[in-house]
Amino acid sequence: MISVVVCTNREAFIPNILENFSRQTFEEKELIVILNSSLINASAPDLNVRFVTLPETMSLGECLNQGVKLATYDYVAKMDDDDFYGADYLEEAYEGLLATNADLVGKSTFYIYFQKNHELRLYNANWEKRWIPKTEKYKTNYFMSGATLVFRKEVMANILFPHVNVGEDSHFQQVCFRQGLKMFSLSKSHYAYIRYPSPRHHHSDVKEHLLRRRSKFVANLTSIESLNKL
Repeated sequence: MISVVVCTNREAFIPNILENFSRQTFEEKELIVILNSSLINASAPDLNVRFVTLPETMSLGECLNQGVKLATYDYVAKMDDDDFYGADYLEEAYEGLLATNADLVGKSTFYIYFQKNHELRLYNANWEKRWIPKTEKYKTNYFMSGATLVFRKEVMANILFPHVNVGEDSHFQQVCFRQGLKMFSLSKSHYAYIRYPSPRHHHSDVKEHLLRRRSKFVANLTSIESLNKL
């Protein structure tokens, strides 16, 4: 029912990708891992996983477009290689798509885990379980985390990810918004954006002080395993 597409050029995060996928309670799923590097060797014989190597010269947006083309199922979940996805993440997304008949779902309100000080915060509170309104202008609080986008594959017949390495997800959402697609923000649960200490780690250009300013403190967690309770 759902094809999961993940792009990575970081071999160290292959285990995290596989753990997030295998943790899911949703049964009818496949994983397509786009390896944006010829130096990565990966396999997962016990899972429904395909590893596809594409040239390093291809942008993140191009890699995502290729991954969606390879999808077997009618619904596609774009997931990141370095975040946390709870066991019911795909189940919630699938049920949300069916219940709302939306074209695209995601999370405008979501948890951020700051790894450096083990701090869990909630970003953009009060934007869960609601429609992205069809206003004249796209607003920043409409933005759903790019790592949480799940959509009908047919959407990609008219809208592709741009050929860029940064901001491909926000651009994709804005085009969907302008074309009048039905977009719904799910609950804050089952996902956490992991903020790593090194500023070079992240593809996003968002600054840490902005993430903190737009979020509120939830708890200090002793280990990442605590995220399983989200």
